[in-house]
Amino acid sequence: MARFFKIAAAVMAGMIVIALVIVAFLLQGPPIPDHSDYQLDLATLRKLGDQPPGAKPEHLNAAAIAEAYPRAALFLGGIRFDRHHVVFPSYQVLYPDGSMIIVDAPPGAAFWSARMGGQFNAANFEAEQQALEQARAIVITHEHADHLGGIAQSSGLSSFAGHLMLTREQRDDDKSRKANKFPEDVRSGLHPLDYDHYYPLAPGVVLIKAPGHTPGSQIVYVHLANGAEYLLIGDVAWDMEQVSTPKCRPRLAEMGMGENGKQVTSELRTLHDLAAANPDVHIVVSHDAKQLADYEQAGLIGSHFDGLAAKASP
Repeated sequence: MARFFKIAAAVMAGMIVIALVIVAFLLQGPPIPDHSDYQLDLATLRKLGDQPPGAKPEHLNAAAIAEAYPRAALFLGGIRFDRHHVVFPSYQVLYPDGSMIIVDAPPGAAFWSARMGGQFNAANFEAEQQALEQARAIVITHEHADHLGGIAQSSGLSSFAGHLMLTREQRDDDKSRKANKFPEDVRSGLHPLDYDHYYPLAPGVVLIKAPGHTPGSQIVYVHLANGAEYLLIGDVAWDMEQVSTPKCRPRLAEMGMGENGKQVTSELRTLHDLAAANPDVHIVVSHDAKQLADYEQAGLIGSHFDGLAAKASP
């Protein structure tokens, strides 16, 4: 009997070790390649940003629609038990004439109450919805609900759908359409953007395809009139640490979302190398709360939307 218990204990210990190894593997990201073929050429981006006629934008602003504290192990990786502060912003690219481009639009209060214990900012959401109706163009970094839901579920969608510039991949992502509850009559009527790698959207704004996190993921390059340059990279990374290290998000998260890890790791290598060679280019990670706060404190990104027309009295 004693021998039996010894064998059982050894088997149990072995199973625990195996389980820990599996957990550690899943909480680490796939390796980052030493070299990448993914193209982010600043000279080309600057040239394309100069192509559309008109003045460059004057300001880049962010409205934080929600904040949350998910488990850091699932967000950043590694065996840890703390939580990590994340943010869910919408961005406003503001031009001298008061016109604007909106990038990403997180959804309303109901979405956040059901997820991650999110803290919802009603005033910023109202500003986002108002800005959507006034925008000259609306684009998204990718088609997940925390970036597209504020558009797909907006009560004003029919009034601004003509300015919504989804790529073909974003429009035709059926999984996203269902998750975002995007009205089919509006979605099917959209004329999608078709481009190969770069697309000059407006003065100082260029879209760059970056599939991997989702089929329709893209990066938005913004070049302000004062010379400041930004790359809004959406969810290629969830935290700037994943660019600066570089390292990918945990395999567990990657598997859950159905990411193409090869594409994401290639993009992270290129972004890391670009950041190291060009420290004045501001890489903006959508959910990095600390980074956004630092940018706002430094005056590099405004903390609220400006230039919104006063609402008419009912």
